[in-house]
Amino acid sequence: MLNSLFNFLINKSALALALLLVLVVALLSQIPHFSLDASSDSLALEGDNNLALYEQTQKTFQTSSPLIISYTTDDGVLDSQQIDYLRTLRDNILALESVTSVSSILDVPLFQSPPLSLLELTGPAITIDNNKADMSIVANEFNNSPLYANNLVSLDGKTSALLIDLKKVGQSTEEVNDALAGAVQSIRAIMADYSNNAQLYLGGIPLIRNDIIAYITSDLVLFSLAVVLVMSIMMAVIFRGIRWVLLPIGISVIGALVMTGTLGVLGWKVTIISSNFFSLLLVMTLSVTIHLVVRFKELAQQTPEADVKDLTLLTLQQMLKPCLFTTLTTIIAFASLMISDVRPVIDFGWMMAIGVTIAMLLSFSAFPIVMCLLPPPKINKHSTEFAFTQKLANFTHQYGNQLIIGLILIVTIALIGINKLSVENRFIDYFKKSSEIHQSLSLIDQQLGGTMSLEIVFDDMANAFWVDSFLREDIHNIHQYLDNLDATGKVLSIDTMMQILTQANAGIPPNGFLLMLAKQQMPDFAKVQILDPYLSESENQLRMVARIRETDVSLKRDELINEVRTHLVNEFNLKPESFRMTGEFVLYNNLLQSLFESQIKTIALVFAMIFVMFLFAFKSISLSILALIPNTLPSLLILGIMGLANIPLDLMTITIAAIAIGIGVDNAIHYIHRYKSEFKVDQDYLATMYRSHASIGLAMFYTSITVAFGFLVLALSNFIPSIYFGIFTAIAMLSAVLVNLTLLPKLLLMFKPTMGK
Repeated sequence: MLNSLFNFLINKSALALALLLVLVVALLSQIPHFSLDASSDSLALEGDNNLALYEQTQKTFQTSSPLIISYTTDDGVLDSQQIDYLRTLRDNILALESVTSVSSILDVPLFQSPPLSLLELTGPAITIDNNKADMSIVANEFNNSPLYANNLVSLDGKTSALLIDLKKVGQSTEEVNDALAGAVQSIRAIMADYSNNAQLYLGGIPLIRNDIIAYITSDLVLFSLAVVLVMSIMMAVIFRGIRWVLLPIGISVIGALVMTGTLGVLGWKVTIISSNFFSLLLVMTLSVTIHLVVRFKELAQQTPEADVKDLTLLTLQQMLKPCLFTTLTTIIAFASLMISDVRPVIDFGWMMAIGVTIAMLLSFSAFPIVMCLLPPPKINKHSTEFAFTQKLANFTHQYGNQLIIGLILIVTIALIGINKLSVENRFIDYFKKSSEIHQSLSLIDQQLGGTMSLEIVFDDMANAFWVDSFLREDIHNIHQYLDNLDATGKVLSIDTMMQILTQANAGIPPNGFLLMLAKQQMPDFAKVQILDPYLSESENQLRMVARIRETDVSLKRDELINEVRTHLVNEFNLKPESFRMTGEFVLYNNLLQSLFESQIKTIALVFAMIFVMFLFAFKSISLSILALIPNTLPSLLILGIMGLANIPLDLMTITIAAIAIGIGVDNAIHYIHRYKSEFKVDQDYLATMYRSHASIGLAMFYTSITVAFGFLVLALSNFIPSIYFGIFTAIAMLSAVLVNLTLLPKLLLMFKPTMGK
């Protein structure tokens, strides 16, 4: 059946091309439906109810994550000239159609400027804007207010925040992303007009999402083109023929674009985790086509009088089995990601499994079609005597024992590094220090109480809060406990309101009667600030928000969450089921912890599955074991380097181990398949190694060196995870080809397994 298909592609190449183009164009037309996603959903675990709790909490307490402008001036933000600048800045932003409200020091209600009694708190709002504030003591209020200090204004009075709420536009991810991007662009344009008056940075959770999408989009386009360019140059140097450059590169680019269209059809969104799928598919497709090209040229050199169609058919027949098994093992490597609890990781596994299938099918379809439509190529005979792969064969032959000792030492060091591996990473470390978002997050962390929130929702407490003095005291103590933690910046809760009311009551905490009276008489502007975000009578819940300082280098998310949970149970005698912890901080921690666990499960499972695949491919237990041994090294090496260099696993690097394994086993399958074929010539293991290095070894080396240089281009990215991804993927490529051209043949020479048929 396959021979019939190959004959159709070769003998009816024009018709086959037309049919292929129809399918390709149909899928390319779906690329506009392709989209990116960096929403809270991409921080959610499969089956984890924390995202639902987080969203329900935001709805219950009518809160959202605002954009934040930090405004810093040496004159102090309460300088009269700076207040004028702030006012025009706020008004210009408020005039944007995408903005619903802007909160600033100008319009928030003041309670101590002048000091108000409990009765006076029920009166009209006092703000800087309405000129009712006593400007001689406003600075003191902002510096000491339980609500505004280290939140709306820095303790030194030189930095202030403008909190910007955006309109909710559209339902689809694309509409939300586009609306956010448009709003950010407009706000940044306005901010630029005030750069001479103060130092302004834009920050907040929405900006992190917006800038991550911007970086991903930029990298997806710019670095995909750069990868193609670098790989084209490498191919030109290696093959010295325009056909042998354009054919593999063209098939690779079309394959990646077809997968992009397929994602549009399926409605799958690309996240941080899967953002490098395009470059990976370029690699996977290029690997198949380079093997086809090299084998075609080898056959053409052996039988120069042969017809192109016969050579093409023979190439397809001889390369089908190894390419099929390499595709299946690569699918297994990526399919192992599907056991993760993280939906974007699962989706990435599916994306790459489908993508490598497309790479295989497209390569074996397009290669024969194009080869038969183009004029016969001129094949220059070349010598492999001085090729790098032959030097590796000599090294393996002469220094094989030393090689094994050296690799054992490397593995030992790598295992030490793996022992130090962690997932403790910070959003701020995703961006270069020179970027606006890094500087913004750093400033907000240090001067305005932090960005990422840890939230605690207490059930069945809201209604009792007004009448139970012991409960109020417990909430106050919990608030103070969180406030005293090194990792926390600003802490806000219903106790913030209590502190304000206590100030207004001559320093005496109001009793239940006064509290009920204050609640009934409290004006709406005050409720919005100090009551509604922290108490819900309809749900009978209290909410406490602790903003975390991401710049704290000693921050350990999981330890902090467990410490707080344990303290609430053991020290405050709360039942574990009486409170729940949520917020962006918890969502992100759950994701990171799951990534670490899934990494361990992934590696163990993928090696087990690949061993089974080796048994099918080689029909030999001994060969399967020998093939598996070298291919543990690339993933161990990468994880070991990360551990030793204190580079944590993150949303991108978590997938590199699976990629390294997939790449490594591809090389092993190609090498052993050719080794078994060459072994039939003279039954000489050593001579077979040299011939294998001179043939399939060249294809393996060409593919790896081309792809490695292509991925190193990502080191120029502005997005730190992309930089790590590019560097470690390149290391994976090079280490995989080296161990399969040194350690694998050495093991074959040592143990001399039966080659079989």
